[in-house]
This record gives sequence, C-alpha cells and structure tokens, in this order.
Amino acid sequence: MIQMQAVEIMSDNGKFLTDVMRRAQRTAGNYAQLFLDDEGTDEAGRFYWPGLAAFAAKQVVDGMRVARDFMCSKPQSVAAAVRFSAAVTYYYLAKGNLWVFLEVTPWHLFYSQYGPALLTHCMDRRNVETYDKPVKETVKALPWALGPNEGLLALLRKEAWIANFDHPLSSPPLMDGAALSEINNCQITDPLREAFGFIEAYESETRVQVKQAHAYNAAKASLRHEQTLHLQRMIYDHPEFQSAMSKNDWARGYPKLAWLFGATDPTLFFHADGQVDDVTYQGDVAPYGLTRDDITARMEIKDGHLYIADDRMVYVKRILDKYHKLMTAINGVNGEKSHREYVVRQMRVIAERWRHA
Repeated sequence: MIQMQAVEIMSDNGKFLTDVMRRAQRTAGNYAQLFLDDEGTDEAGRFYWPGLAAFAAKQVVDGMRVARDFMCSKPQSVAAAVRFSAAVTYYYLAKGNLWVFLEVTPWHLFYSQYGPALLTHCMDRRNVETYDKPVKETVKALPWALGPNEGLLALLRKEAWIANFDHPLSSPPLMDGAALSEINNCQITDPLREAFGFIEAYESETRVQVKQAHAYNAAKASLRHEQTLHLQRMIYDHPEFQSAMSKNDWARGYPKLAWLFGATDPTLFFHADGQVDDVTYQGDVAPYGLTRDDITARMEIKDGHLYIADDRMVYVKRILDKYHKLMTAINGVNGEKSHREYVVRQMRVIAERWRHA
C-alpha cells in the first residue's frame, strides 16, 4: 500500500526511526527527491510543491536544532519559562513536519506510480479508518497518531529540566491532540484536489508560460492544504505553541533582549544550509548572479503572528513567489548559469545529505 511506502521512508530495517531530528532531515531529503525524480523527463517540474517543501522542511530542521541547543546548553535557558517555550517549539515542529510528510507524500507517490486518472478515481476513498488492518494498526502506532508523543515528552523533561509540562511557569500547559484526528484521517481536501488538477494540466500543457502558471497554482493550492488546514490544526491552534510564538515575537521587538529568549525572525533561505553566511553566499550563490534578497524570505514583526493563518499565508505566498521567480527567471544565456539550475542544485544537496539520514 502506498501509505506504507511513506512509513518505510521513515524507517531503517523495518523499524520506524525514533530520532526526531533524523526524521525531520529525511522529510527534507525526500521532498527534494520527489521533485528530482522527474528531472530529465517530460514531467520535470510537475511536483513543484515538494521542491519548495524541501527548503521549508530544511528550515524546520534548523529551527529544531536551534530550539534544542537553546533549551539544553544556552546559559539563559536557566529561566524555566524560556526552556519551556523552546521545548514546546521543538515538540510541535517535529510533529507537524512528520505528519504533513506522512499525509501528503502518499498522494504524490500514488500519482507518480498510477497516474492522474486512477488518483481521481481513488482519492475520495483514502481514510486511515478504512485501511487494511495491518496498515491501519501500523499507522495508528506512529508517534502522535492517537495523542501526545509521550516518548518525546519524557526526553524533553530530561534534557530541558522540565519536571511537569502540565504546570509551566507563565505558559499554557502542553495539551496536544491526536494527529490523525486533526488531519481527518488523511482524507482528501478541496485544496489538494485542486492541486492535483493543476499538476495534471501541467503535464499536458505545451505553452511554457501556461505550464509555469499551472505549477505555481498547484503549489499554491497545496500550501493552502498544508498550512490552513493541517498544520493549523496540528500545531498552530494549540495555545501553548501560540504562547511560545508570542514570546518569540515580543522578544524580536527588543533586540537587546532577543538573545535571552533565543528570539529569531521566521526566515527561509533558498539554500541547502539552514543559515547562509558570507562565505557560503560568495561560494554558492553569488556565482549565479543572485543577491541575498533573491534567496531569502523573512516574516518581519510588522507582518503579524506566525500562528494566525491569514498573517502566515502572506509570508508563505512571499516564499512561493520568490521560489517561482527563481524557477522561471529568463536567464542562463551567454554562458550565464540559470537561477533554476541554482535551485535544483541546492535540492540535490538536500537530497544527497538527508534522503537517508
């Protein structure tokens, strides 16, 4: 069954990975591979959203790294409320990252293996509750499927010195739900149905600009599915995650205090690394004639709160627009390297680095 292919990606020798960081890395690497599998074929570029998702998931990996380092080793993490916010951020980033992958990837794998006609015929039938018994039992046994990830909470209690997630200082208690319920047992949504309609249109279109518009619209619809429906319910609607984000937003407004809370601007780099320093920029980016702004999307304080869907979607659209501009820019003439070539090269690095993390 296709669902098990996604589970197997997150497994080694038949055992589901227990290391949450390795799982997060694999999501990034395998999103990139979904896009790259079509390169050099007539279908190249059809899976536009997975290509973009590779960069977003890579950024989640970096955010998890920062949160874990902060709560475990930074001197300012002696403040219990600060440690709690970092732990909550780590926990929910890991949850959302994993379950979006487990839910969305099978749709793309099915389309790739069986084509649009059979996907259209079968898409209304997907429901974890109607899976064959062995598959259903496997999926329901996955972390977060039926409720809080107690194993991760136990690890965070130990590493972040948090005795009780039910009574944190100055924060709502961690009250997680069941991922399968929050994503409606992986059933089809209207935005995702729309996305695959655009993917099918992309494949049959020959006019370049129309083809590019189909790719953009497919990704845009996929982002509505991912962001406003599933991630909103799985992580952003939880009061404790909103509290952690609000603390980050407050501290971002006071640069001299930002270090105390580990506050950072939500930022995505179109590069394989989580952060792009001057050496990396000069070596990897500048040779393609790209500026720092070309490869960077940032949500400023004035842009609102990440946990508010309407605010976040403005930021998400900014990311999509920059991605689309990089992928469709008219360049690469007179010996110059194309911007699409740059983006695909970075996807290849992500795939090679983390597909089998």
